[in-house]
Amino acid sequence: MLSMSTSRDVRNNSDPGFSVIELIIGLALTVCLAVAVAPLWLSLLSAGAHEGDQTVRMLQGRVAAARFERDLRLASAAGCPFDLSAPVLEASPSQVVFLERPAISSSPILVEWEIVDGSVMRRWGQCPATRPASYVNSLYLDHKTMLEGVQDGSAFAYVVGGVVVPAPVMGAELASVEGVILDLRTKSEGARSPIHVAVTGRVGR
Repeated sequence: MLSMSTSRDVRNNSDPGFSVIELIIGLALTVCLAVAVAPLWLSLLSAGAHEGDQTVRMLQGRVAAARFERDLRLASAAGCPFDLSAPVLEASPSQVVFLERPAISSSPILVEWEIVDGSVMRRWGQCPATRPASYVNSLYLDHKTMLEGVQDGSAFAYVVGGVVVPAPVMGAELASVEGVILDLRTKSEGARSPIHVAVTGRVGR
């Protein structure tokens, strides 16, 4: 019996993977999506950075306010080498100068807080033997920036006889200064609103 068998070599020439055209289309869609999403992503990153800057600026403001209160609480004319009945030596809109005794047994030091060039500066130096005619930077040994980004309109005000009075306070009224108000507005670049720092330091005796 004659048996004949026929075998067919069936070959599928089609490629189950992506063609070149499909790859190009996929890449083009990916690039378009990235271009569309990139501005939103960058905006979110920028907003996060600005919020971080605002948080840091707020913490710096609190540190400066706490140090300001402490300095004035320690203000004292005791041990002053020249005739002085109260510790405040100068009280202007941008600068307050006073004597401070860090410890009861220590000699007084000269302390200055100043708003200048968009910053709040704290300076201190040894108390001079005679009362200075003006309080120039050369009187101080240490100069520290307490806060940056301070805006126009920030100023010191003073409490005299229980009433807030505008600066400057001069002459005999300096002995009546009971408190110093530090009123600041500070803003970091790109922030939507300024941070308000307001603190009243009670003058020690």
